[in-house]
Amino acid sequence: MVEEKIDDRRSFEDPQSEEVYYIGAPNAEDIRGADWQYSKIYTRCLTEGIPTSAELMDILRKRDIVGENFEKRANELSKILQEAVISLESTDDIDEKAQCAVVVAKARENLFQWNQRLSGPMSNTCEQMADDARLEYLTACIIQNEDGNKVWENYDAFLSSNKQSLTMKARYEVMLYLQGYDSDFLEKTPEALAMKEVESDIIRKTTLAVEESKAIEKAKEVKDIQEPTTDKDTKKIIKKTTKKLSNKK
Repeated sequence: MVEEKIDDRRSFEDPQSEEVYYIGAPNAEDIRGADWQYSKIYTRCLTEGIPTSAELMDILRKRDIVGENFEKRANELSKILQEAVISLESTDDIDEKAQCAVVVAKARENLFQWNQRLSGPMSNTCEQMADDARLEYLTACIIQNEDGNKVWENYDAFLSSNKQSLTMKARYEVMLYLQGYDSDFLEKTPEALAMKEVESDIIRKTTLAVEESKAIEKAKEVKDIQEPTTDKDTKKIIKKTTKKLSNKK
């Protein structure tokens, strides 16, 4: 009896080459190296005058970019999104699902764009830049080939790699992995699931229409049936022929 080996590593494809790569678990040395990289970049940012998160928040408040009005509008957009999702999940009508899914997607985009007023500037702080460096270091350490070997020998090899599609995809996948998200989490939003349901319904209706068209053509070829003289007769022939085709299947 042959024992089948199950590979429980998380995998992803390089969008350009379509080669499959894997995410291994970081060891203690990987984590220490990533933390050391964070500290180095954080210190370098400070010496070069890049603001910390706290300093930048003070600047944003003084310019009224964030504050009470920002929080109020963010809460309003969050409520609009929640209400749109509830409307989507409460309907069984396929046409209404399609309309509601569009509304949810728009509401989610509006909330994202509003939050960018804060998240955009905060990406240029000492903490965020240092955190990005730590993420890249871990990515260089834990991305593996199918045989378990590292893709990049070290962090410098990752930074100098000319496979930009792979390094960017790997970085994104490791970020999701560390935050506990599935690779396809965007495909599991209520609006995405609803649109898949709508797409399936369209395919089903199209298939039925094709089968009905074939039934009409088959009915015309049946020699022992007289030419219909009324719409009612035509419907009877189509129904009878469709039933015959279904029984053959």
